[in-house]
Amino acid sequence: MGCISTDIIKYQHRYYFPLLSCKKGTSWGKHIILKCWNIVYQLWMHRNAALHDTDTINQISGADKLQVAIMVEHTIGLTSLHQVYARYFSISLQTLLLKPILFQKQWFRVIHTGREAVRPHTVDEFTTNTALRRWIGLPPTSSA
Repeated sequence: MGCISTDIIKYQHRYYFPLLSCKKGTSWGKHIILKCWNIVYQLWMHRNAALHDTDTINQISGADKLQVAIMVEHTIGLTSLHQVYARYFSISLQTLLLKPILFQKQWFRVIHTGREAVRPHTVDEFTTNTALRRWIGLPPTSSA
């Protein structure tokens, strides 16, 4: 199965033969291969846990683009938005950028949804990039 050489199996078989052992080199090799595949599986699971069970996935999924978009939205402010969104701009930009990624995504989702409702032809990275829209939690665009 690609994990160990057939020569090693032969050597192990030669080791068992003079001992008059019932064990075979092939069964030893099968056991070793299973152990090797288990190691590969455990490495894969550890990698997935480190990526998906921590904040790492947010850092590589677009957090830098999100923060730039938040800066732009915060700078634009209430322009073309209803007064109901005013409370979202009461938080300072510095404080907002220090909040957890989940909070930033929620803030941006609300503001961006409001902007798209007022100006449906707004074009930015979060309008055109389907993966970023999905990551933020925005609905698909009507052109998609």
